[in-house]
Amino acid sequence: MRIFDFILEKLGFLDDDDDELDFGIGMQPDNADAEEITEGLKRAPVRLADINILDYRERELYIRDKCEQMKAASDDMEGQKKEYERVTQQLADIDEICSLPLTRYSELERLAKRIEKIEEDEKQYVRPLSKITESQYRDMERIEDEVPDILKKLRKEEEYQMTVKRDLNLLEGEKGALAYQRKEEKEKAANAKALLFICIFVSALAMALLFALRITLKFDVRIGYYIVLALLGIAMTGVFVSYKNAQDAQLSAERKINRAINLQNSVKIKYVNATNLIDFYYSKYKVNNSYELSYMWEKYLEEKKARNHSEEVAAKLEKARKELADELKNYRLNDPAMFIFKPDLLTDDDEMREMRRGLIIQRKKIKKGIDFNNLSLELSKNEIEGIVREYPRFSGEILAIVSEYEENP
Repeated sequence: MRIFDFILEKLGFLDDDDDELDFGIGMQPDNADAEEITEGLKRAPVRLADINILDYRERELYIRDKCEQMKAASDDMEGQKKEYERVTQQLADIDEICSLPLTRYSELERLAKRIEKIEEDEKQYVRPLSKITESQYRDMERIEDEVPDILKKLRKEEEYQMTVKRDLNLLEGEKGALAYQRKEEKEKAANAKALLFICIFVSALAMALLFALRITLKFDVRIGYYIVLALLGIAMTGVFVSYKNAQDAQLSAERKINRAINLQNSVKIKYVNATNLIDFYYSKYKVNNSYELSYMWEKYLEEKKARNHSEEVAAKLEKARKELADELKNYRLNDPAMFIFKPDLLTDDDEMREMRRGLIIQRKKIKKGIDFNNLSLELSKNEIEGIVREYPRFSGEILAIVSEYEENP
C-alpha cells in the first residue's frame, strides 16, 4: 500500500520526485457479473457525507474500517494469485503436451493406455457397489492429502458466510426500527409546533374577549389578563420542552441510522468476499456444498479400500504410473501429476479439451475475485487519500492510524 507515502508527502516529508503515485486497478472485470459487483462495491461503502468527519471517534472508525477493508482484500488476493498461478501452470502443461511431436506424444499415450488398461482390469474384480463416478474418484485421489484440511476450511467459510448473513439481517431490522423511531419523533415535533399555534390562538382569542368586556361593560379584567398570560407561559414551556425532546430524539435516531448503515456496508463487503471464495471452492472441487464434498470423501475412502484388495494390481498400477512420470520428466511440466492420475487426458482429445475448458473457467473465477479485491483496495485507498486532501489538518492523525496497519500486515 502507498497510502503511507501519500500522507508523508502531504506532511512535507517526501521529495517532489515522489509525487506521482500509481493507483492503477490493473485487470478489469470483462463480464456482466463483474460489472455488477463493481457497481455494487461503489455503492456499498458509506459516503463521507454520512459521517461527521469533524468528530474524532467517527473519523477514526471510518479510517480504520477502510484500512480493515484494504487488509482483508490484500490478504485474499495473495491466496488468489497463488491459485491463479497454479491454474495457469496447468494450462501451460496442457499446451506443452499438445505441442509435442507425434512420436513423443504416442509414447506418452502408450504409457497412459497401460494405466487405463490396469484400471480397467481392476474393475473386473468383484467389489462393493461404488457410489461415486470414476471421474469423481480420480479427482478425490488427486487431492487426497488435502481433503481433510479442505473440508475444515470450507465448513468454516460456510459458517462464516451464514454468520455474516445473519448480521446483515439483524442490521437491516435495526435500521428499520430506527427509521420508524425517527418518523415518530418527527411527528411529535410537528404536533408540538401545531399545539403551540393553537395555544397562541386561544390565548389571543381570550385576550380579545377580555378586552371587549373591558370596553363594553367596563369590567376590570387585569386579573384575567394575568391568568391568560400565565397559562400561555405554562403551555408554551410544556410545548417547547416536548418539541426539544422530540428534536433531540430525532437527531439521536439519525446518528444511529448512519452508524448502522456504515456497519451494514462493511458487512456487505465481507459477505461478497466470503461468497466469492466459497463459489471458487465449489467450482474447484465440483460440489455444491461441504456436505457433498464430505460424502464424496467418505465414498472415496470406501472405494479405495475395495480397490486395494489386490496388491498385485496396485503394484502394476504404481509401476505404470512411475513409467509415465519418468517419461513426463523429459518435458517442461509444472504439474505432471495431472496426467499421471488422469491418463485419459493423453488418450482422449475430448477429455483434454474439457480439462482445458474447466481450467480456463477456474482462472476466470479467480480473476473475478482478484479484480473485486483489487477494486475494493483501490476504492478504500482513494477515499482515505481524498480525506487527506480535503482535510489536511487531520493528515497526522490519519497517518498514525494507517501506519499501524502497514507496520502490522
